[in-house]
Amino acid sequence: MSVKEHAKNVDTWIRGLFIVVFAVIFYVLCTVIWVLVIFQFLMKVLTGTLNDNLMKFSGGLTSFAVQILRYITFQSEERPWPFSSWPANQA
Repeated sequence: MSVKEHAKNVDTWIRGLFIVVFAVIFYVLCTVIWVLVIFQFLMKVLTGTLNDNLMKFSGGLTSFAVQILRYITFQSEERPWPFSSWPANQA
C-alpha cells in the first residue's frame, strides 16, 4: 500500500480521533488522581489511616489510566471504558 492509501484509511483517522479524546480524558484524570493523592496524604497525616473507599476508587482510576495509555500508545486495540468494561482494580 502507498502512503496515499494509508492516509485514506478511515479506521486510522477514527483511531486518531479517539487518541485525542482519550488524551484529554487522561489529562483530567491525572488532575483527579493528584487531588486524591493530596487528600489521602492529608488523611494519613491527620488521622494515621487512609480512606478505604478512596483507596478502592483510586485503584480503579489508576487502572483506567493504564488502560488509556495502552490504547493511545498502540499497545492495545481495545478501546478504554466506556467502550469496554471498567478495568479491574490491580491492587
